[in-house]
Amino acid sequence: MKKLFVLGMLALAGLALAQPKVFKGTEVGKQGGSLRISSISDPRTFNPFVARETSSTDIINNFFPYLTGYNPYTLQPEGYLATSWEVRNNGLTVIFKLRQGAKWSDGQPIDADDVIFSATVHADPKVNSNSRSSFVLDGQPIKWSKVDQYTVRADFPKPYAPALIQGWLIAPEHIFGPAYRQGPEKLQALYNLDTPPAQIVVGGPFTLDQYAKGERVVLKRNPNYWGTDEKANPVAYLERWTFQIVSNTEAQLARFLGGDTDLYAAPDGDKVAQVLERIRSGRLNGQIFPNADVTTGTNFIVFNWNNKDSFKANLFRQVKFRRAMAYLMDKKSMIEVAQGGLGKPQWGPISIPVKQFFTDDVAKYEFSPQKATQLLAELGFRTKNKDGFLVNAQGQVLEFNLATNQGNTLRERIAQIFADEARKVGVKVNYRPIDFNELVRQLTSPAADGTRDFDAILIGLTGGIEPAFSRNVWELNGSLHAWNQGVNGKNPARTEPFEVLIDKLMKQGATTLDPAKRREIYVQFQKVVAENLPLIYTVAPAYNPARLNRVGGLFPKEEINAIVGQYPYIETVFTKD
Repeated sequence: MKKLFVLGMLALAGLALAQPKVFKGTEVGKQGGSLRISSISDPRTFNPFVARETSSTDIINNFFPYLTGYNPYTLQPEGYLATSWEVRNNGLTVIFKLRQGAKWSDGQPIDADDVIFSATVHADPKVNSNSRSSFVLDGQPIKWSKVDQYTVRADFPKPYAPALIQGWLIAPEHIFGPAYRQGPEKLQALYNLDTPPAQIVVGGPFTLDQYAKGERVVLKRNPNYWGTDEKANPVAYLERWTFQIVSNTEAQLARFLGGDTDLYAAPDGDKVAQVLERIRSGRLNGQIFPNADVTTGTNFIVFNWNNKDSFKANLFRQVKFRRAMAYLMDKKSMIEVAQGGLGKPQWGPISIPVKQFFTDDVAKYEFSPQKATQLLAELGFRTKNKDGFLVNAQGQVLEFNLATNQGNTLRERIAQIFADEARKVGVKVNYRPIDFNELVRQLTSPAADGTRDFDAILIGLTGGIEPAFSRNVWELNGSLHAWNQGVNGKNPARTEPFEVLIDKLMKQGATTLDPAKRREIYVQFQKVVAENLPLIYTVAPAYNPARLNRVGGLFPKEEINAIVGQYPYIETVFTKD
């Protein structure tokens, strides 16, 4: 015990020298213990410059530091690796002071070289990081420069409204730099799933302990992390954090009901009822908060304008076709049948809980098979073949494949409802759920000629408080410009006028500082998207968070919301047993 006490004192002394970041939890916790959650898919990578999907980013975000983010209590800017900042030159320059003494898990200092290097890589179109849009404004790069070892300067070509809450990940230059200098492909090959955990150098609260494909990802506490709680105790409190790979939402429910996972969000009313019954019967020591909020994510169907089949590619570009498909979205049934009555229709790209920017005053294509049939007739699909499917004058059947991620029963039900309604009017929809990572590959990996090998995909995007953070979706060269994807960070070969307008609005919204004017811009953005339907939105599920009572550091019921979730910081979550 004496030896442990001495080691603990040394750790605290090190943190004192390191200008620790103080994390204000909901309560003071204790060190040790393990948190268990489920993930619907394996990660695809541990590389912060490659990851695009939540199965990867949910893990990677705990490995790497970022300069600033937003405070989970106030939603205002908060320093992380940055201890302070000074805004100069009418908002065009920001000087960041870095946290001295912060170290990577291999003991190397985290300093200005890491920040400048990471900004350079994120901005490189050949790397095509998912964060690239945060480093280029109106086609001009943000210039990052080193003032001294613990001071960096960012010079913006225009004022950037969310500059202080971006949360982009910083990687160790001494690990990634040599590979990058050999070429982007060498950098992109680092931190793949076969990398031994001991070789993954991190600067966040957790490091990789083990990865077993199809089973689990286990994180362990990073002893070199530079955070404390309000009483100067080192954080993260948790010793381990396990992501159980459970590729079916029914099985995820079973894990929670059996007490094998600690946190859960019930996606529909049926699962809410099962959790409530188990708690009320005394067979589960936990809590659930039905309809606490509306989720911040959006679910939608996207059609592939870069289809290898030119007939389909041209058809999917027609706004009449997309509006016809929107008219076949029976959102009332989707909410009642797929979500058990818990949820709301989604009509546009900004999440409903983001009140600062959200508007409901957009075009709504309410369920109407008659209007869908009329629009399809205007596109030349007026008659049906012997099998009951619509054909044009050349005898081509109105047919496409639709995929969503296998095991996500909510999306599977929504896709099935849509497919059934489409078939009723003569549209042949070949629906098939597939593996999530394969779904992401099809969506985000165009061939050299720009084509992609899917017709339509039902998928979702995580939401957030800042519309500018979705520039990677809406700007023409965005890495998730899902309906009309360019190659290697370039604009698509062919664009539609409304896409150019959206690109312009997103740039204006990001570089306008006046809150009222920003809202006007994003309201117009939502209207343009809703009218042109590059993404055809389905429904927004209710946020129904649940927890086991063995977990501490969580928000009380009245403070839970979909934007922040069940806890303010993972650093201050702990287990009571």
